[in-house]
Amino acid sequence: MTRLRRSGATETFSVSVSPATRKKLRRAADRAFGGNVSALIEAIALEADRQDALEWLLHRAPPVDEEAYREFLEEMAPAKKKRSRRAA
Repeated sequence: MTRLRRSGATETFSVSVSPATRKKLRRAADRAFGGNVSALIEAIALEADRQDALEWLLHRAPPVDEEAYREFLEEMAPAKKKRSRRAA
């Protein structure tokens, strides 16, 4: 499998990990990114940003009032399908 290339500027830096961690990273990169450890590191950084956003939402965002929450749930609920009244 060919390695994935990122467009745009990239930076190279050194990371020290234990041999066991290096093997885990390599296996994860093989499974999900065609062996590209750099792509795995990019994905880890993106997940860290998502976790930070979730932390903010859960602990620092202002509360949502009940009416806005109910409207949100109604908007997100799938439309109910109408049942056919015709007998089989």
